[in-house]
Amino acid sequence: LLKSEYMKIFIPLLLLIILTISFSSCSKKTESTTSTSAERLDLNEEQAARVQPVTAGLYGERKALRKLRDDVQDEILAQLKSDSVDKDSFELVLKQSWSEVEARIPKVAKAFAEYHAVLEPERRGEFAEKMEKRRERMKDGHRRRFLSFSEESHSAEDVNGKIADRLDLSVEQEKQMLPVTEELYGERTALRQARLNVYNEVLAQLKSDTADAPKLESVLRSGWFVIDERIPIVVQAFAEAHAVLIPEQRAEFVEKIERRQERRKNRRKNRRKHRWYHWH
Repeated sequence: LLKSEYMKIFIPLLLLIILTISFSSCSKKTESTTSTSAERLDLNEEQAARVQPVTAGLYGERKALRKLRDDVQDEILAQLKSDSVDKDSFELVLKQSWSEVEARIPKVAKAFAEYHAVLEPERRGEFAEKMEKRRERMKDGHRRRFLSFSEESHSAEDVNGKIADRLDLSVEQEKQMLPVTEELYGERTALRQARLNVYNEVLAQLKSDTADAPKLESVLRSGWFVIDERIPIVVQAFAEAHAVLIPEQRAEFVEKIERRQERRKNRRKNRRKHRWYHWH
């Protein structure tokens, strides 16, 4: 539950940069990407030249980010297929992947500052408005989501019931799973606040005449740490949930994950010509 959301503190800024440079119909070549973004943002030649290295750097991160996600999913599959959870191995994979994210924080903060410097105030205002609308949807339209910014949401018991339905748990298994769900659910407030802090800082800087990359980096690192210190909790919860499931249920869960992976690969192949940043 937590690990499926673990990128959502770091991703909003990446998504903002992607939104800013409007890559939705770019080719795979970095030069074409830069040219298209410059055209859509009405950049002159000097401005386009300034952001070209940033564009190239972000473009180069896409495979690495996909690999981080895939490594985590592969480890989850391996653990589900095993009779018991190797907590040390699982935690190592999660820690390593999350450390890779931390290493990219300065690059993301710097990239944001570079684009901020070349964008006209009107354009920054447009992006700020889009982010504000997204934040409001998180408050009003998506109250049931785990990391929703709204205080209104399902209880841990409600979430546990949904998990039981999806995994076809017996009544006894549902009871055994409830403490696991409650423990994870208890972390929701801290995770939600960390994500909201990122949104708020990005919005504040978009509305400012200048970007403060060190401050943004600090906020991102704070959010990163909120996740990092909870990785052992995630590992323990996974191990407890694994113990509740019988082999047939784990096998069915594996099949669902593998089918989802296959659908993702197919979508990526179909959209590769149009959206280089597609991660889902």
